[in-house]
Amino acid sequence: MSNSNQELKTILREMIHELAELKTRITELEKKLGAGEEEPPLSDAVKIELQAESYEHLGRIYYEGYHVCPIAFGERRHEQCLFCLVFLERE
Repeated sequence: MSNSNQELKTILREMIHELAELKTRITELEKKLGAGEEEPPLSDAVKIELQAESYEHLGRIYYEGYHVCPIAFGERRHEQCLFCLVFLERE
């Protein structure tokens, strides 16, 4: 396994761990606020902004030389990947 793949796997593992911690904190905060109170849904503008930010990060990873397509995510690219490009063009 190449060193860069190992680095990506380590970063991904850390992100998954951080996500689990955030979910736990959110659950605790929801309990403190009370289960009966619902937060208003996210506006369409906020949803679009979050989606655009996610694709921006994927684009950066792709242009750093890694696959972002589900078929080979995180593997080093040696040439353009049609699957990655189609995935990045989605809106």
